[in-house]
Amino acid sequence: GMVVNVCALVAGAKRSILRPIMNIGSRFAKTNSRRLSTSSDTPFDVVVFGGNGFVGSNVCRKLVEMGKKVAAVNRSGCPKVKEPWMNQVSYISGDVFAPESWRSVLKGAGGVVASIGGFGSYEEMRRINGDSNLVVAEEAAAAGVARFVFVSASFPPFPASIPLRGYIEGKELVEAAARRLFPETHTLLKPSVIYGAQEGAHPLIAAIRSLGPIQNPLMTATPLQHLATLPVVGGVFLPWSPVEAVAAAAATAAVRDV
Repeated sequence: GMVVNVCALVAGAKRSILRPIMNIGSRFAKTNSRRLSTSSDTPFDVVVFGGNGFVGSNVCRKLVEMGKKVAAVNRSGCPKVKEPWMNQVSYISGDVFAPESWRSVLKGAGGVVASIGGFGSYEEMRRINGDSNLVVAEEAAAAGVARFVFVSASFPPFPASIPLRGYIEGKELVEAAARRLFPETHTLLKPSVIYGAQEGAHPLIAAIRSLGPIQNPLMTATPLQHLATLPVVGGVFLPWSPVEAVAAAAATAAVRDV
């Protein structure tokens, strides 16, 4: 079964606590977690993988604002910094490479948003940005989830010597899987750079910011309120995309066909 952190349960969800979890199902399970029975609960509208991340957390918040039932799957479970809207999200502690620790959360779900990402060596970036999201796509397809949304990236062609090659190849791997597994219902969001209130904490964004002030052509090129209704399957956003716009597009694509 899955591990649901009791710090943020969906309002009104069944609270039948069976016993404390003892690192069962995931090596990342938290000691303050409990194993809960969810068999009689209504399915989640959307499951967000990487829901504690910069993009994923904003997607969760947007879905809550839309009145959707949301689950966030990540290694750490509950966010370290709490905000009121987080009480409407079920946080699942799980290792993405151990799907038995979270597979059941996909049952009956209408959409999945995959936004797991990170930086490191070539192998690490390919594994974190590619292999991890590939597992999510495959599990979502096997569970019969209707819609799959992948927050990818738009980059010009890079030679193999460029350090970001693993990041790019990983993203391309998942994009191909999305097209294969969800031929009519995949959505690929491909902003080149996403920024927002937390961008200072991201080393890549900090490095880019050091080159000069942020320019945001998206603000003038496309009204933000239109982003959530754009046909973004395989589409590319303009550079410097505000995280709120990306999150709105991802949330909308996860709950209805675009």
